[in-house]
Amino acid sequence: MLTILLRTVIIYVILIGTMRLMGKRQLGELEVSELVTTLLISEIAALPIGDPTIPVIYAVIPLITILTLEITLSIILLKCPRLKNIASSRPSILIRHGTVDQKELRRIRISIDELISEIRQTGLSSIAEVDYAILEQNGKISVIPRKSAQPPTAADLGLHITESGIVHAIIEDGVINRYNLDLLSLGEKWLRARLAEKALTASEVFFLGIDDSGSLYWIEREEQT
Repeated sequence: MLTILLRTVIIYVILIGTMRLMGKRQLGELEVSELVTTLLISEIAALPIGDPTIPVIYAVIPLITILTLEITLSIILLKCPRLKNIASSRPSILIRHGTVDQKELRRIRISIDELISEIRQTGLSSIAEVDYAILEQNGKISVIPRKSAQPPTAADLGLHITESGIVHAIIEDGVINRYNLDLLSLGEKWLRARLAEKALTASEVFFLGIDDSGSLYWIEREEQT
Protein backbone atom coordinates (compact mmCIF):
# COMPACT_ATOMS: atom_id res chain seq x y z
CA MET A 1 0.00 0.00 0.00
CA LEU A 2 2.78 2.42 0.97
CA THR A 3 4.67 1.53 -2.20
CA ILE A 4 1.69 2.39 -4.41
CA LEU A 5 1.25 5.68 -2.52
CA LEU A 6 4.90 6.64 -3.01
CA ARG A 7 4.85 5.68 -6.69
CA THR A 8 1.69 7.74 -7.22
CA VAL A 9 3.26 10.79 -5.53
CA ILE A 10 6.42 10.45 -7.65
CA ILE A 11 4.46 10.20 -10.91
CA TYR A 12 2.23 13.08 -9.83
CA VAL A 13 5.20 15.36 -9.17
CA ILE A 14 6.81 14.39 -12.48
CA LEU A 15 3.56 15.06 -14.36
CA ILE A 16 3.18 18.48 -12.74
CA GLY A 17 6.72 19.37 -13.77
CA THR A 18 6.16 18.04 -17.29
CA MET A 19 2.94 19.99 -17.85
CA ARG A 20 4.52 23.15 -16.43
CA LEU A 21 7.45 22.87 -18.83
CA MET A 22 5.12 22.25 -21.78
CA GLY A 23 3.42 25.59 -21.09
CA LYS A 24 -0.09 26.88 -20.46
CA ARG A 25 -1.32 26.09 -23.97
CA GLN A 26 -1.30 22.44 -23.04
CA LEU A 27 -3.97 23.18 -20.40
CA GLY A 28 -6.41 24.83 -22.78
CA GLU A 29 -7.94 23.75 -26.07
CA LEU A 30 -5.66 21.15 -27.63
CA GLU A 31 -4.47 20.83 -31.20
CA VAL A 32 -3.85 17.42 -32.77
CA SER A 33 -0.19 17.09 -31.73
CA GLU A 34 -0.96 18.36 -28.22
CA LEU A 35 -3.87 15.93 -27.81
CA VAL A 36 -1.65 13.01 -28.85
CA THR A 37 0.99 14.12 -26.34
CA THR A 38 -1.55 14.43 -23.53
CA LEU A 39 -3.03 10.99 -24.24
CA LEU A 40 0.43 9.39 -24.28
CA ILE A 41 1.38 11.06 -21.01
CA SER A 42 -1.79 9.85 -19.26
CA GLU A 43 -1.29 6.28 -20.48
CA ILE A 44 2.40 6.13 -19.57
CA ALA A 45 1.86 7.68 -16.13
CA ALA A 46 -0.86 5.13 -15.29
CA LEU A 47 1.33 2.06 -15.95
CA PRO A 48 3.62 2.08 -12.88
CA ILE A 49 0.73 3.17 -10.62
CA GLY A 50 -1.54 0.33 -11.67
CA ASP A 51 1.18 -2.34 -11.85
CA PRO A 52 3.65 -2.29 -8.92
CA THR A 53 5.96 -4.67 -10.80
CA ILE A 54 6.78 -1.98 -13.39
CA PRO A 55 9.73 0.21 -12.26
CA VAL A 56 8.95 3.93 -11.97
CA ILE A 57 11.90 4.69 -14.26
CA TYR A 58 9.96 2.99 -17.09
CA ALA A 59 7.53 5.89 -16.91
CA VAL A 60 10.07 8.63 -16.19
CA ILE A 61 12.16 8.00 -19.34
CA PRO A 62 9.19 8.07 -21.79
CA LEU A 63 7.79 11.19 -20.07
CA ILE A 64 11.11 13.00 -20.44
CA THR A 65 11.30 11.85 -24.08
CA ILE A 66 7.80 13.13 -24.85
CA LEU A 67 8.57 16.41 -23.07
CA THR A 68 11.72 16.85 -25.14
CA LEU A 69 9.89 16.06 -28.39
CA GLU A 70 7.03 18.45 -27.55
CA ILE A 71 9.34 21.36 -26.71
CA THR A 72 11.53 20.66 -29.75
CA LEU A 73 8.51 20.52 -32.05
CA SER A 74 7.16 23.79 -30.59
CA ILE A 75 10.50 25.53 -31.25
CA ILE A 76 10.70 24.16 -34.81
CA LEU A 77 7.14 25.27 -35.62
CA LEU A 78 7.86 28.69 -34.13
CA LYS A 79 10.91 29.10 -36.36
CA CYS A 80 9.25 27.51 -39.44
CA PRO A 81 5.51 28.38 -39.47
CA ARG A 82 5.02 26.61 -42.83
CA LEU A 83 5.67 23.28 -41.11
CA LYS A 84 2.78 23.89 -38.73
CA ASN A 85 0.29 22.45 -41.21
CA ILE A 86 2.06 19.09 -40.96
CA ALA A 87 1.42 18.82 -37.21
CA SER A 88 -2.04 20.42 -37.22
CA SER A 89 -4.79 21.36 -39.66
CA ARG A 90 -5.45 24.80 -41.10
CA PRO A 91 -8.44 26.91 -40.03
CA SER A 92 -11.49 26.23 -42.23
CA ILE A 93 -13.93 28.94 -43.27
CA LEU A 94 -17.45 27.48 -42.95
CA ILE A 95 -19.47 30.66 -43.51
CA ARG A 96 -18.34 33.68 -45.52
CA HIS A 97 -20.52 36.82 -45.49
CA GLY A 98 -23.62 34.82 -44.54
CA THR A 99 -23.09 32.09 -47.17
CA VAL A 100 -22.42 28.53 -46.03
CA ASP A 101 -19.55 26.73 -47.73
CA GLN A 102 -21.27 23.36 -48.22
CA LYS A 103 -18.20 21.75 -49.81
CA GLU A 104 -16.06 22.62 -46.79
CA LEU A 105 -18.71 21.31 -44.39
CA ARG A 106 -18.73 17.97 -46.20
CA ARG A 107 -14.93 17.84 -46.26
CA ILE A 108 -14.54 18.25 -42.50
CA ARG A 109 -17.71 16.20 -41.78
CA ILE A 110 -19.71 18.83 -39.87
CA SER A 111 -23.48 18.79 -40.35
CA ILE A 112 -25.51 21.95 -40.84
CA ASP A 113 -27.31 21.17 -37.56
CA GLU A 114 -24.01 21.21 -35.66
CA LEU A 115 -23.05 24.50 -37.29
CA ILE A 116 -26.40 26.12 -36.47
CA SER A 117 -26.07 24.88 -32.89
CA GLU A 118 -22.69 26.58 -32.58
CA ILE A 119 -24.16 29.79 -33.99
CA ARG A 120 -27.05 29.72 -31.48
CA GLN A 121 -24.58 29.38 -28.61
CA THR A 122 -23.07 32.74 -29.58
CA GLY A 123 -26.48 34.40 -29.21
CA LEU A 124 -27.27 34.68 -32.93
CA SER A 125 -30.55 33.30 -34.28
CA SER A 126 -29.77 32.71 -37.95
CA ILE A 127 -26.96 32.10 -40.43
CA ALA A 128 -27.84 35.39 -42.14
CA GLU A 129 -26.51 37.25 -39.08
CA VAL A 130 -23.09 35.61 -39.43
CA ASP A 131 -20.29 37.33 -41.32
CA TYR A 132 -17.70 34.57 -40.77
CA ALA A 133 -17.72 31.17 -39.07
CA ILE A 134 -14.27 29.56 -38.86
CA LEU A 135 -13.28 26.14 -37.58
CA GLU A 136 -10.05 26.89 -35.72
CA GLN A 137 -7.03 24.61 -35.35
CA ASN A 138 -8.04 23.67 -31.81
CA GLY A 139 -11.45 22.39 -32.99
CA LYS A 140 -13.54 25.34 -31.81
CA ILE A 141 -15.77 27.31 -34.16
CA SER A 142 -15.31 31.07 -34.06
CA VAL A 143 -18.41 33.01 -35.07
CA ILE A 144 -18.10 36.65 -36.14
CA PRO A 145 -21.48 38.38 -36.46
CA ARG A 146 -22.32 40.94 -39.12
CA LYS A 147 -22.12 44.57 -38.04
CA SER A 148 -25.91 44.81 -38.15
CA ALA A 149 -26.19 41.93 -35.64
CA GLN A 150 -23.63 43.33 -33.20
CA PRO A 151 -24.71 45.49 -30.24
CA PRO A 152 -23.70 49.15 -30.60
CA THR A 153 -20.40 50.11 -28.99
CA ALA A 154 -19.61 53.26 -27.04
CA ALA A 155 -17.77 54.56 -30.12
CA ASP A 156 -20.89 53.98 -32.26
CA LEU A 157 -22.90 56.04 -29.78
CA GLY A 158 -20.28 58.79 -29.65
CA LEU A 159 -19.48 58.17 -25.97
CA HIS A 160 -16.05 58.60 -24.41
CA ILE A 161 -15.37 55.98 -21.76
CA THR A 162 -12.21 55.76 -19.66
CA GLU A 163 -10.62 52.33 -19.80
CA SER A 164 -10.44 50.74 -16.35
CA GLY A 165 -8.44 47.67 -17.38
CA ILE A 166 -8.50 44.62 -15.12
CA VAL A 167 -8.72 44.32 -11.34
CA HIS A 168 -5.48 43.25 -9.66
CA ALA A 169 -5.77 41.47 -6.30
CA ILE A 170 -3.85 43.19 -3.51
CA ILE A 171 -5.30 41.30 -0.53
CA GLU A 172 -6.99 37.91 -0.75
CA ASP A 173 -8.62 36.45 2.35
CA GLY A 174 -6.38 38.48 4.64
CA VAL A 175 -3.16 37.66 2.77
CA ILE A 176 -1.22 40.42 0.98
CA ASN A 177 -0.37 39.69 -2.65
CA ARG A 178 3.15 41.13 -2.70
CA TYR A 179 3.70 40.07 -6.31
CA ASN A 180 0.92 42.40 -7.54
CA LEU A 181 2.10 45.17 -5.20
CA ASP A 182 5.53 45.04 -6.83
CA LEU A 183 4.04 44.63 -10.31
CA LEU A 184 2.00 47.82 -9.89
CA SER A 185 4.88 49.66 -8.13
CA LEU A 186 2.65 50.47 -5.14
CA GLY A 187 4.61 49.22 -2.15
CA GLU A 188 3.84 48.47 1.50
CA LYS A 189 3.66 52.16 2.45
CA TRP A 190 0.85 52.76 -0.05
CA LEU A 191 -1.05 49.72 1.22
CA ARG A 192 -0.72 50.77 4.88
CA ALA A 193 -2.08 54.21 3.99
CA ARG A 194 -5.12 52.72 2.22
CA LEU A 195 -5.81 50.38 5.15
CA ALA A 196 -5.51 53.28 7.60
CA GLU A 197 -8.13 55.23 5.63
CA LYS A 198 -10.58 52.38 6.24
CA ALA A 199 -9.33 51.74 9.79
CA LEU A 200 -8.64 48.14 8.85
CA THR A 201 -5.78 45.69 9.04
CA ALA A 202 -4.87 43.32 6.21
CA SER A 203 -6.25 40.37 8.17
CA GLU A 204 -9.67 42.10 8.32
CA VAL A 205 -9.91 42.37 4.52
CA PHE A 206 -11.38 39.52 2.48
CA PHE A 207 -10.54 41.18 -0.84
CA LEU A 208 -8.84 44.38 -1.94
CA GLY A 209 -8.35 44.97 -5.64
CA ILE A 210 -7.28 47.88 -7.79
CA ASP A 211 -7.93 48.38 -11.49
CA ASP A 212 -5.71 50.12 -14.02
CA SER A 213 -7.50 53.44 -13.48
CA GLY A 214 -6.71 53.35 -9.75
CA SER A 215 -10.20 52.51 -8.46
CA LEU A 216 -10.23 50.32 -5.35
CA TYR A 217 -12.61 47.42 -4.65
CA TRP A 218 -13.08 46.46 -0.98
CA ILE A 219 -14.73 43.45 0.63
CA GLU A 220 -14.37 43.20 4.40
CA ARG A 221 -13.75 39.79 5.90
CA GLU A 222 -16.69 38.24 7.75
CA GLU A 223 -16.16 36.96 11.26
CA GLN A 224 -15.88 33.19 11.35
CA THR A 225 -18.33 31.46 13.67
